[in-house]
Amino acid sequence: MTPARPARWLLASACLIASLGAVAGAAEPGEWAFSGDFRGGWFASERTARDGTESDQDAFNARLRLALERQLDERWKLRTRVAGRFSSDQDGSDVYLRAYAPTRTGAAFGDVTLDEAYLGYQAPDDGLRLRVGRFQTAFALPGVASKGLDRNDSPNIDINWTDGIHLDVPVAEGWRAHLVAQYRHREGSGSVAHAPLDFHDSDSRTTLFAGLENTRPLGPIVQRMVSVTWMPDSLADQGLGHPSRSDYTAVDARIAAEWPLREGGPRLVAGAEVAYALETPLEVATGTGGTGDADGLAWQVLGSIYDFVPDHNIGVAIGRADAGWLLSPDYRPNDRSAEIRYQWKFTSATSMEARVRERREIGHPVGTRERVDRDVYVRVTHKF
Repeated sequence: MTPARPARWLLASACLIASLGAVAGAAEPGEWAFSGDFRGGWFASERTARDGTESDQDAFNARLRLALERQLDERWKLRTRVAGRFSSDQDGSDVYLRAYAPTRTGAAFGDVTLDEAYLGYQAPDDGLRLRVGRFQTAFALPGVASKGLDRNDSPNIDINWTDGIHLDVPVAEGWRAHLVAQYRHREGSGSVAHAPLDFHDSDSRTTLFAGLENTRPLGPIVQRMVSVTWMPDSLADQGLGHPSRSDYTAVDARIAAEWPLREGGPRLVAGAEVAYALETPLEVATGTGGTGDADGLAWQVLGSIYDFVPDHNIGVAIGRADAGWLLSPDYRPNDRSAEIRYQWKFTSATSMEARVRERREIGHPVGTRERVDRDVYVRVTHKF
């Protein structure tokens, strides 16, 4: 496919989505409502491998999601959404409905599947919330370059999902408790689970997540959250080819704050997150070359300035995930990362973003050099 053809395809898709937005509307009890989003653009990357060889690639990539929602009454609703990833470099296509994605980071290019299909409950006055089925979970730091070290389904143009139950309960003074019981298929997962996590053991089918979150402002602080993830018999601590399996337990804490830089003008949003895995695999199981336990620490720091010019935002994200941290959709294990991202909001529904990022490997076998990846994208997002 020539570069002109995917560009025309993305433009035609964007025009179609914009026209569909004219018929979208809010759901009334007993009626179906249609909504969705389109995100696409040009993505390019280059790599310096461990042996010093260099390679590069670029493509036009896109994601399209179309949702139907029916409000059954004042408290209950049904929602389902079809999601597809597309690329000018994709090798064929696949339409499926199953409990696991074909890769450890989610759907592949050319895939079309359901990323939402759930029954939801919302009590009056922002009380108890419940979702049962397939849904999205996202606990990330706010910012132009919003990222998470744990649950952050479907960032960028990825497609992920959580199969299970999500109970969201008010506690006190703005605090809410999140309890997620997630089903994992023996062949993999719908959400991110980096190697050497493995779900072939029958006792590894359910992952439990518990979090305590507060997004009620406290002075400049706009987000506080602590959480723990327990994945029984899911860690192949000596490598996927070894029968040994152990529990994988991870803890996470994040905080974010916001300050106006001047009245009615720009505002600064900053946040930090730190996470730690209590049990980690051997370094030999992660491919870093050592024989001891891999480190399980991960952290990130984000900073954003919104409306430095009206409707123009800019942000930076710096983070690191050691080889033993295996849950982040935004940071690869054994990598440190730095990026800058610019956003221009044309309307409340349409925006353009550009990103430049560099990722460097932390540990590598003796006799090799660190792997370095650099990438850039320019993409457009439209919601309807």
